[in-house]
Amino acid sequence: MTSKTAALNFLKEANRNLATMFKDGDFSGVSGCYTKDAILMPPNQKSCKGKKAIEKWWQEASDGGLGSLTLRTSEVDIKGTSLIESGGAILRGKDGKVVDSLKYIVIWKKSGKSWKMHRDIFNSNNG
Repeated sequence: MTSKTAALNFLKEANRNLATMFKDGDFSGVSGCYTKDAILMPPNQKSCKGKKAIEKWWQEASDGGLGSLTLRTSEVDIKGTSLIESGGAILRGKDGKVVDSLKYIVIWKKSGKSWKMHRDIFNSNNG
């Protein structure tokens, strides 16, 4: 990725795809967006290491009532074979009502010919 514009366009599409897979219940597809040694760091919980643990976390979030997410990149830095993304998210329950507003940072790594999430951390804006 050579320009911020290209990186932002990629992230917009990648985030839209992730949100669609989650809403469709494709948790294997969601975990496929992560590197094999990725770490997901959700708030007030232990870190999830590796694709299987990450897939399980997303499945449990859905089972717990999370219905959809909207991700919005606010900034991206390009550092060699990494993209550092920061942004915000809106989480909605299965009934469509907003359940939380988040801020996040994702470190993306080049994995073969594609980019995958390597580190993913987020926190609620609701205290």
